[in-house]
Amino acid sequence: MFEIDTHLLKRSKTGPEDECGDAGVIRVYDDQCFLGLIDVLGHGREAHEVAVMAEDYLVENHLLDLAGMMEGFHECLKGTRGAVAALCRLNRTNGEIRFVGTGNITAKLYGMSTVSFVSRDGVIGYKMGVPKEQRSQAYPGDILILTSDGVKEHFDPVFYPGLLDGSARKIAGNVMDQLGKRSDDASCIVLRYGR
Repeated sequence: MFEIDTHLLKRSKTGPEDECGDAGVIRVYDDQCFLGLIDVLGHGREAHEVAVMAEDYLVENHLLDLAGMMEGFHECLKGTRGAVAALCRLNRTNGEIRFVGTGNITAKLYGMSTVSFVSRDGVIGYKMGVPKEQRSQAYPGDILILTSDGVKEHFDPVFYPGLLDGSARKIAGNVMDQLGKRSDDASCIVLRYGR
C-alpha cells in the first residue's frame, strides 16, 4: 500500500471563514482515501451554512459508493441554494481512482500525462442528471487536484514552474496563490500518491 499526502485549502471571497461557501472532506480508511470538494452557489454566511450541511453529509456517508452518495447528496440539499461537487475515491493499494462530479468543479490527475475527469451538468439539490462514475489509474508520484471554480480551470503546469513541487500542503498553497480568483470563494484539495 502506497503512502499518500493530502491537503485541503479554502478561502472566502469576503475574508471571514464563516462566509465561505466552499467546503471539503478528506477521509483515509483501510486502503482507501475519499475526497469530496463542495462549492455552494453564491457566497457569504448563507452559502457557508449550506456548505456546513453538505460537509456533514459527506462525512457521514463517505463509505457509500460514489454514485449513491451523489444521489443522497442531491436529496440532502433540496430546498437550499444548491451546490456543485466532486467526489473521488483512491485505492491506495492499486492506484485506482473513481470519480463522480456534478457541475463546474474540476478534478485533474497530473503524472506522465494529464487526466481530466468530466463532471455531469447540474446543480446538486436543484436539477441533477444520473451520476456517472469514471475511473482512472494513478501511479506513484502522481498528483490529483480538485478545485472549485474560484481557481483558474485551464492552465499548463509548464508555465508555472514549481507549481506541483513539494508536499500536498505546498502544492495547494501554490495553486491558490497563483491560480485563485479574488472574485469568488476558492478551494482545492491536493493528493500526492506515493513518491
